Amino acid sequence: MVLRKKHFSISNIVAHFVLIAGGFIMIYPLIFIIMSSFFTAVEFNSTKIGFFPIANNPTWANIKMLFFVGIDKSILIYYQNTILRTIYGTFNACLTALLAGYTFARLKFKGRDILFFVFLATTMLPTVFSAMPTFLVLYYFPFGGRTGLYDTMGAYVLINGPVINIMGMFLVRQTIMAMPNSLEEAAKIDGAGRARIIFQIVLPMIRSVIGYIAIINAIGLWNDWQVAFFFTRSDNLQVLASALTRLTRYSAQAGLMPDFPAMMALSLLLAIPSGIIFFVFQKNIVQGLMSAGIKG
Repeated sequence: MVLRKKHFSISNIVAHFVLIAGGFIMIYPLIFIIMSSFFTAVEFNSTKIGFFPIANNPTWANIKMLFFVGIDKSILIYYQNTILRTIYGTFNACLTALLAGYTFARLKFKGRDILFFVFLATTMLPTVFSAMPTFLVLYYFPFGGRTGLYDTMGAYVLINGPVINIMGMFLVRQTIMAMPNSLEEAAKIDGAGRARIIFQIVLPMIRSVIGYIAIINAIGLWNDWQVAFFFTRSDNLQVLASALTRLTRYSAQAGLMPDFPAMMALSLLLAIPSGIIFFVFQKNIVQGLMSAGIKG
């Protein structure tokens, strides 16, 4: 058996050094957050924080929140709202992407391509541009009455419900266009309706793309703070990300001592689930993008 010798050239050494340095830069904020979570608010605000903060009198109170021990009831409400909104929004994102993508890939109607490109053009607008129009729609919806769906669960239902997921629609359309439609034609001959064709024939064939759409949207919704921050004000309607944003703003008011260690722990409570989802399903993300075809 011949053993291959490893040759370490200068270029390989430099490449490994750059990768290690880049990896450390990416993971350093997480290290800083974890180490800062062991501080008390008083010690953190009265200590000169170094590159690697080490608490003189470490406390486990903030870390226990990660295991829902000694956690405030309001945070449990935020977590519940986050979970429900993520599940609801992810389901609707997948459903609208599937239906709209199939429509633009298989159905023929006047102005189809123009409408498709109009939808794509909306993704080029910064999200902040739609904040005011969305606020006005929620404030006067459904019958022109004031306050409407603003500061209600209806804001989540409308924004994360029937709205078409544009990028998901694009990926589904590209994937279906690259597929032969012989199975669909055979199903039509056998008397299958449009709904049966979509959900029993097309959906199983593009499940990797739908899985990718579900993962990406779940992570995005889990970490989204803007909808709750701009379109609700009641404390019991907040999600974890918006609550953390408001806590940061309120703690900066005069006369209050910011509890940065607690905020660090809350940010971990927000980041860990999305990180787990990404690492567990990263192969699905790659497969989804590959099967989306860059064809068509």
